[in-house]
Amino acid sequence: MTNISKNQIDELKQRMELELFQLVNEMRDEMDPESKLSYVDVGGDGNSGDEAIANTIVDTNNAVIGLHLQKAIDLNAALDRIQSNVYGVCIDCGDDIIFERVTAYPTAKRCFKCQHMREMKMVK
Repeated sequence: MTNISKNQIDELKQRMELELFQLVNEMRDEMDPESKLSYVDVGGDGNSGDEAIANTIVDTNNAVIGLHLQKAIDLNAALDRIQSNVYGVCIDCGDDIIFERVTAYPTAKRCFKCQHMREMKMVK
């Protein structure tokens, strides 16, 4: 069991649900074909420079959608951990994740020590 109180978890859950709702709406808006720029909107006449600008815009939009999607996945996973009564418990070592960490990063699934070790392995 975690050292985070039920009230604290409820507050974090509410915060995550609101963020998830907002992300879903943003992704819906970003994927709306009617809101996308066309070559004409870019002011282009179809030359290679205009095409490069349009491709950059599409790539940027896709990257933003990808980041939003990953954040939505992380939020859903954290909400699942709350539902399973394992929120605030490190998935690697089983120790408690301190409240300050989940306050700053509500989707944290590892304690600071395990996350730091994981990041150090990735750097090597």
